[in-house]
Amino acid sequence: MNGDRPFIQVRGLCKKFGTHEVLKDITVDISQGEVVCVIGPSGSGKSTFLRCLNRLEEPTGGQIFFEGTDICDPKTDIDKLRQRMGMVFQQFNLFPHMNIMQNLTLAPTKLQGKTQKEAEEIALEYLGKVGLADRAESYPGQLSGGQQQRIAIARALCMKPDVMLFDEPTSALDPEMVGEVLNVMRDLAEQKMTMVVVTHEMGFAREVASRVMFLAGGNFIEEGEPKEFFAHPRDERLKSFLSKVL
Repeated sequence: MNGDRPFIQVRGLCKKFGTHEVLKDITVDISQGEVVCVIGPSGSGKSTFLRCLNRLEEPTGGQIFFEGTDICDPKTDIDKLRQRMGMVFQQFNLFPHMNIMQNLTLAPTKLQGKTQKEAEEIALEYLGKVGLADRAESYPGQLSGGQQQRIAIARALCMKPDVMLFDEPTSALDPEMVGEVLNVMRDLAEQKMTMVVVTHEMGFAREVASRVMFLAGGNFIEEGEPKEFFAHPRDERLKSFLSKVL
């Protein structure tokens, strides 16, 4: 990868659902090692933006380059490219009939050709990183929501992705479980993992983000490093939003 080129480049991104234009001409760059937190009111298109980055939502217009590859080009093998983009959703999406080890080794063996032994070694490494090395033989239904979300993060990491996309990863959790998931994400940030995080957790955005971006009306209307962003918002919509959530 060209070190001068942004890791992710979004150019003129538009997304419509029928006649409703959710994203309007978004242009933004994300650099390697950045932790970008995307905030904004419900219904502003935050999750849609995130899902466009790996084409889980098909953009209506514009271009998205990931490590120099135009992911909107029909010739791009999007399934292969998604292996380098880990994604964690609000819901954990673990297979309930498989134990944790089976959940974590499925994709590396099926998609990356790892042997079962190789995949299990990688799985144990990441289970250790999320503090759940002792739960490899457990089933998802035996774990708390916070534990399941940490497992979902470990599962994404087992593919050794270049970037992690988080879509409100704590919104389905009981309040006492939120911290354990955010701690795992803090650790990833310290390890310089490139992350794009849609979140309502303003404390996390303030502490961990290298850049916070406010999405409203279909586009990013303000962005900045967290200290300045939260202390001195300029746009009236951002001021109004922060007054409700801080």
